Formats: sequence, structure tokens, C-alpha cells
Amino acid sequence: MAKAAVAAVVADFDPMIYDIMRETATELRGGYIWLSRHADTEAEREAAREAQIALWKDVNAVRGSDLATIKAKTVEYRTRLQQLRATA
Repeated sequence: MAKAAVAAVVADFDPMIYDIMRETATELRGGYIWLSRHADTEAEREAAREAQIALWKDVNAVRGSDLATIKAKTVEYRTRLQQLRATA
């Protein structure tokens, strides 16, 4: 029985799009670090730490070839960053 050749799916888009998503997540992560360092209570500090960890797990789960997810996460992270800056 002959094996069928399977072509790899290659995403054809500017890889900087992925970098922009990662950089946006890094800025957001920095905001959470700032919040944890300036928290008034231990509960606020822990919530910021948990948000930072959840963000990093989320961003690391995005495949570099998944353009739709990269774009969606970039919008999500930008929105969260704007909200964080507006309230911090």
C-alpha cells in the first residue's frame, strides 16, 4: 500500500503580524506585573499574578501559522491593554 504524500500547510502572511501580537501581549504582561507590585492587598496582588500567568499560557498556545487567531488575539490584547491603562 502506497502512502499518500501530505503537503504541509504553509501560511503566506507577513510574520511581523505574529510579532505584533507577542509584543502587545508583552506590554499587557508588563501592566499586570506593575499591578501586582503596586497592589494594595494580597488578593489584588494574586489576581494580577494569575492574570499574568493566564495571559502567557494563552499567548503561547497561539500557533504561528494561525492568522485568524493571531489577529483576534492581537485585538483582544490591545483592548485589554487599553482597559488596563484606563483604570491603572
